[in-house]
Amino acid sequence: MIILDETNFSANLEEKVIALGNFDGVHIGHQKLIEDAVSIARDKKLKSAVFTFKQHTSKILEPDKAPELITTLSQKIEVLKSFSLDYGIFFDFTKELSLLSPERFIKDILVDSLKMKVAVVGPNYRFGHKGLGDVEMLKKYSFICSYEVHVVPKVTYGGITVSSSLIRELIKEGNIEKANVLLNRYFSIEGKIVKGKGMGRILGFPTANVEVPEEVVLPKRGVYVTRAKIKGNNFISVTNVGFKPTFGETRLSVETHILDFEGYIYGEGIEIEFIKRIRDEIKFESLQALKEQVLKDIEYAKSFKNILQQKHYVIK
Repeated sequence: MIILDETNFSANLEEKVIALGNFDGVHIGHQKLIEDAVSIARDKKLKSAVFTFKQHTSKILEPDKAPELITTLSQKIEVLKSFSLDYGIFFDFTKELSLLSPERFIKDILVDSLKMKVAVVGPNYRFGHKGLGDVEMLKKYSFICSYEVHVVPKVTYGGITVSSSLIRELIKEGNIEKANVLLNRYFSIEGKIVKGKGMGRILGFPTANVEVPEEVVLPKRGVYVTRAKIKGNNFISVTNVGFKPTFGETRLSVETHILDFEGYIYGEGIEIEFIKRIRDEIKFESLQALKEQVLKDIEYAKSFKNILQQKHYVIK
């Protein structure tokens, strides 16, 4: 997948089938759009692409109401690379772009700049100033600007429409397993490993404290079976999201104890994939009681070693 943005799109004149949307999470609904775009492009002998923005549009339009992200831009790009797309097109969503009328967005951006010949969208796709553009307008202008519109029906799971907002709420509720099903992979967070207060070492279970971007959604406070990815290697881990009440902490933190791992990793990047929620965060009466519970958590996590080589979470 070749990455295009404002700096290099003009050098690319190939006609494209383009899947359009925010694609936060790249969930199974988004995946259906992408799969259809790739299939149509193959049949029509065109190039396939996804067009989205580097920021969630709400961050510019309604910053106070902007949702927490399921995927950062770098994560989104990595997920999209797993599909057979020719291009990933990512523009900055600026104030100026937000003021562009739906008509100008179609003609100036999609048709003239990106050479779109087929638009692949969901039924609720909105675009242009104040979101005034919709699927019907996209269809109307297809006759004027010589492109086709392919509308992908809503994807449902268990009778419920799959959406980024639904997955975001599942993550916040700690329902990681259902969120993983709707993402068709393990929900993950990325960050840098920073020095903590060394409480884990006191207990005999050293942890990596992860500095997570503020705009990213975090799972409900508690303890999780996770898979840690460091320097291209996978390790089973036990991750705590919370305030460490036994130690009287007041700052929310994400820290993970990595099984069967040794090495200096401060300053390294890490990705933590959430597999299963073990329990709530608990305030223990003693360090010994905490230590005993952590040992139980670790033993439970060891039963998930089969995920070490697994590349994708597949819907069953």
